[in-house]
Amino acid sequence: MPGADSGELLRTTASVLAEVLPDGLPADWSPDRPLVEAGLDSVAMLELVTALESRFGIRFAPEDMDAANFGTLDAIAALLARRTAGR
Repeated sequence: MPGADSGELLRTTASVLAEVLPDGLPADWSPDRPLVEAGLDSVAMLELVTALESRFGIRFAPEDMDAANFGTLDAIAALLARRTAGR
């Protein structure tokens, strides 16, 4: 998904999260709301990372694997923007 804008990154991330979270992700989920409130736990996090890497054709670096990068939709979209920049 080269050249994706922030809105596209948010929509795609929300779609992937809806697939990996046990109860899905409500359509009206605020991008700055903590994802732990939606049930993001360590198992769902592993599934999320794998799904995002597959969807975007990237590999997250070890330093990316920080809770701050995966705490909200906004944080994930920002990380994806950094990882996909220039592709």
